[in-house]
Amino acid sequence: MTVAQIARLLNIEPKENWKEIYITSVCSPRNVKNPCAVFISDKTQLKELSDLPTLLVVKNDIPVEGIDIEKTVLLKVSNPKLALALVLKELYPVHHPVGISSKATISENVKIGKDCYIGDFVYIAPNVEIGNNVKIYPGCYIGENSRIGDNTVIYPNVVIYPNTVIGKDCIIHAGTVVGSDGFGYVFDGKKHIKIPHVGVVVIEDHVEVGANTTIDRAMLEKTLIGEGTKIDNLVMVGHNNRIGKHVILVSQVGLSGSVEIGDYSILAGQVGVADHVKIGKKVIVTAKSGVASDLEEGKVYGANLPAVEWTRWKRIYSLLLKLPELVKDMKKLLKKKK
Repeated sequence: MTVAQIARLLNIEPKENWKEIYITSVCSPRNVKNPCAVFISDKTQLKELSDLPTLLVVKNDIPVEGIDIEKTVLLKVSNPKLALALVLKELYPVHHPVGISSKATISENVKIGKDCYIGDFVYIAPNVEIGNNVKIYPGCYIGENSRIGDNTVIYPNVVIYPNTVIGKDCIIHAGTVVGSDGFGYVFDGKKHIKIPHVGVVVIEDHVEVGANTTIDRAMLEKTLIGEGTKIDNLVMVGHNNRIGKHVILVSQVGLSGSVEIGDYSILAGQVGVADHVKIGKKVIVTAKSGVASDLEEGKVYGANLPAVEWTRWKRIYSLLLKLPELVKDMKKLLKKKK
C-alpha cells in the first residue's frame, strides 16, 4: 500500500512522490520495522519511537519538534485511532473461505445465499434462511426457523437456538450461545418451577458479540440487541433485555432480566445490573459497579473500589468496621455541643 493511497483514505491530498513510497506493515512506536506506518495519539508515544518510521501519523494537536521531517512522511489527523482502524482494514484484509463442506448437515427447506461458507460439522436445522456471503465456521449449530443476514460471520462452536434473528454484517465469536432459556423460575413453596421461555432473540445489523457470551431468549416477545452494539467476551445478557444502538458492554458485564439500556451507553468490565432497571442514553457505568436502580441519561455512574496499596487498605478496612461506633460517638459529641 502506498503512502498516497493511505493519504487518500484519510482524506488528505497526497504529494506526487508519495505514490512511490510503499508501506508494508503497521508498527508500534517501540518496534519500528520499516517500511511501516506508526500512529501517535499521545505525545508520550513520540518519546517511545525506536526509529523514525516511513510514515508517521500524528494527532493534530501534538507538537513534533525534534522529528526529522526529511526522513519520514508526516500526516496530521484529528483521530489517529480511527485512521489506524481504516488503514489496518485495508492493509490486513480478512479472507474467508467459500463453499459448503460435505461434512456439514443441511436440513430440509434451508435457504443459503451466494458465496457462503458452511464449515465441517455445522448443523443447520429446517427452515433456516442464510443471506449472501455468510460464513459459518466448523462446529456451529443453527436452530430451526432462524435467519442470518448478509455478510455475517459466525466463528466455531457457536450455538444459535431456534427462531433467532441475526442481522447483516454481524460477527459472532467462538463459543457464544444465542437464544438459550432465560433464568426464570417460580417457587411453589417446595421447589422452583421452571417458567417456559417462548420468546426470541433479535440481533440487529453491525453487531459484534465476543467469545463465550450468552444471550438468553425472552420469556415472551424478544430480547433485542440494537444496531451497531459491541459486546465483549464473557458477557451475560438476560431474558427480555432491550439493548439500544451502539452500546458497549465490556467483559464480564452481567445483565439480569428485562434490563433496558439506551443508545450509546457504555458498561465497563464486571458491571452488574439488577432486573427491570432502565439505563438512559449515553450513560457510562465504571468497572465493578452494581446497578440496582434506574440511571439518568448522559451521566457517569460508579461505585467501584480502585486498588490501593495493601497495607493502606487494611488500615482503611479496619476503620470501616468501626464506622458505626464512630458515628454514634459523633452524634453524642454533637448533642453535648448543643
